[in-house]
Amino acid sequence: MRYEWPRELSEKDMREMIELMDAVAVKEQTLGFYEPLGQEKGLPFMQAFDAELRKGALDVLTVRDDADDRIVGMVTLARAPLPARRHIVDMRRCVIAPDSRGQFLLEGWSEALHHARDMGCEVITLEVRDDGPLVLWERLGFRPYGVLPDYARVDGREPVTGHYLYARIADILAHFEATGTWLYEPQSESVAVAS
Repeated sequence: MRYEWPRELSEKDMREMIELMDAVAVKEQTLGFYEPLGQEKGLPFMQAFDAELRKGALDVLTVRDDADDRIVGMVTLARAPLPARRHIVDMRRCVIAPDSRGQFLLEGWSEALHHARDMGCEVITLEVRDDGPLVLWERLGFRPYGVLPDYARVDGREPVTGHYLYARIADILAHFEATGTWLYEPQSESVAVAS
C-alpha cells in the first residue's frame, strides 16, 4: 500500500474516490447517503472537496493499492479554523474499500495520527453513527464527549444515534510507544460498591 497526502486531486483520483465511497455505500449507510452517488452526482461533490483541499482547508490521506494504483482508502482531516481551536483536528471521513479491510487500517491510522501531530494539532475528534464502527474507535483510544439521538435518519424516517468522540494525539502515540499496539483493552463496566 502507498500512502499520500495530495494537495489537489486529478479527475482520475476523484472518480476512484467516488467508486470507493459507492462500494461502501452499497454495504453500509454510514457515509451520510443511502445509495451510491454515481459519477454524475459524485463529481460535483468531489470537485467541491478538491477546491477545499487546494485552499488548505482540509488534508486527505489516500491509500493506493500497489498492484493497480487504485485508491482503496481515504481519511479526511479538517483543522478547526478558529484561532482558539487550532489545536483540534476533525477526522471527517474514513473510508476503506470492503475488499481491502484489515489490510492497512493500523498503518493508515499511524500515518493519520503523525500527520495531525505534524500539523500542530493535539486533539482529534470524530463522529460515528450507532451502526458504524463505534467500538473500533473506542479501541483506538477515543472517548465520548456527546451523543445526539436524532443524528441521522435512515430513509428520512428512522432516527440513528450519533456519537461524538475525541482523543489526545500525544496519549495515543504514548500508548503505542509503551505497548507496541494502537489498540486499547476494552473498557470493562465497573460497578460501584456502596460502603
